[in-house]
Amino acid sequence: MFPKAHAAAYVMSAFRIAYYKVHNPIVYYATYFSTRFNDFDIQAMINGYEAIKNKMIEINNKGFDASNKEASVLETLKLSLEATARGINFGNLDLMKSHSKNFTISEDGKTLIPPFRSIDGLGDVVANNIYEEAQKRPFISVEDFQKRTKSSTTLIDKMRAMGLFNGLPETSQLSLF
Repeated sequence: MFPKAHAAAYVMSAFRIAYYKVHNPIVYYATYFSTRFNDFDIQAMINGYEAIKNKMIEINNKGFDASNKEASVLETLKLSLEATARGINFGNLDLMKSHSKNFTISEDGKTLIPPFRSIDGLGDVVANNIYEEAQKRPFISVEDFQKRTKSSTTLIDKMRAMGLFNGLPETSQLSLF
């Protein structure tokens, strides 16, 4: 038999979760995305409601041909769709603001900033390296970023395509002419 005290603890936990989902949704979604999900389609999430909905339809149309990763991404997209319908946006990753593994809340209180681990193919060790190096001092170039974080060129290219290095020079060398 299931003990009454255990059942009461579950009910109290459910009430706490429901309270945050209703009264402080940005904290609820930041916590839920940080703790429950490992696979993300960050581009669809950043592009908003319609992009998320279209990606969900694309995965659903595959039916049983969808991979396990796509099924996991679909679960993430379901909650992302709910969050965007409630007025919460997903911002772009930021070299100085993104955390290694936790979603953070921006200054406006309506935008979630994705962590580095949400980039497909980026492991926890490299995500931690990027976050720790960003906390020490700002990156002065893409070359400096690569040296300090020990990131692969494939990851650098992926991050460049996502626009993470916009405004950052390629090399640390100064040009006098």
